[in-house]
Amino acid sequence: MVKHPYKVHVWGAFCRQGPIGIALFTGKMNSAKYREILQSQLLPHAHGAGYGWRFQQDNAPTHTARLTREFFVTNNVPVIDWPANSPDLNPIENLWAIIKGKVEEKVNDWIREKKILSADVFQGIIRQEWDNIDQNVFFNLADSMSGRICKVIEKKGHTINY
Repeated sequence: MVKHPYKVHVWGAFCRQGPIGIALFTGKMNSAKYREILQSQLLPHAHGAGYGWRFQQDNAPTHTARLTREFFVTNNVPVIDWPANSPDLNPIENLWAIIKGKVEEKVNDWIREKKILSADVFQGIIRQEWDNIDQNVFFNLADSMSGRICKVIEKKGHTINY
């Protein structure tokens, strides 16, 4: 039995008020694909973040490509300057860990029941778990940012426990 039969990439965004968007895809991520996701998921739903929202992303080459930067300027997306290699500060990593655990549980249930786990079912499980995240999780992760930043400053940029 293949241990990991499907590889699905997931892009997601959230704010203190809840989820903003999610996109699942296979294949490679490049600047064009990233801009397509931002166009379909971020722009239509970012108003849910409220007044004065700013977009946080890491410094992956796709995120910092010239055409991506131009997309942000053209679409008036305020992007936070973000340090490289800073997973301690990125609350989406905590959210992915929560979702991954829940998805693994569901997948293991399917396998135990000897059901066929198609790519569509797998992606459906991911979407369902995203949709089922409690509102308080988004609120708490967003509110944790000031504490994360203070701890990193206290630790002079070294790893913190988040």
